[in-house]
Amino acid sequence: MSPAILSRKNLMQLRSFDVERVHFRLPDGRERDYDLVQHADAVTILPVDELEQVYLVKQYRIGAEKELLELPAGVMDPGEEPEVTAHRELQEEIGKDCGELIRLGGFYMAAGYSSEYMHVFLALNLKDSRLDHDDDEFLTTVVVPLSELMEMAQDGRLEDGKSLSTLLLARQELEIRRML
Repeated sequence: MSPAILSRKNLMQLRSFDVERVHFRLPDGRERDYDLVQHADAVTILPVDELEQVYLVKQYRIGAEKELLELPAGVMDPGEEPEVTAHRELQEEIGKDCGELIRLGGFYMAAGYSSEYMHVFLALNLKDSRLDHDDDEFLTTVVVPLSELMEMAQDGRLEDGKSLSTLLLARQELEIRRML
């Protein structure tokens, strides 16, 4: 017997996501309810300049109860293509855009309880281009050499999961371009 969603019930609608109760048939035929966060898809971008420096943002995150250093990222607007979101988020979060945007892949953020899919990009040929931050974003831009960022990922100074996953996906492309 194959697993199947049998029904869905919306439990609550919040500003950033909805919560659903999903009635699910397990592979052995038993049925169970799961709570699922329905979240819009998003993007994370690894912006590397001609000096092989990476632009990150530092911001307070409620879940961590502290400031985290992260790659620029953001939620896609309804109907928006991931590439469009990536360009917009670069401009909003670090005041840059890129001449070359390379899709590296993607991943589910937490597939056990959330629908959010993260599209991942490498941004090269950076140029100044600023858009205003979202009104609830208080960001500080931090510029780090790519080699140091890789060390930070290894030694625990970089704790953001989407940033760590992006570095893993970028590794082969960076090696091809002789940046690593």
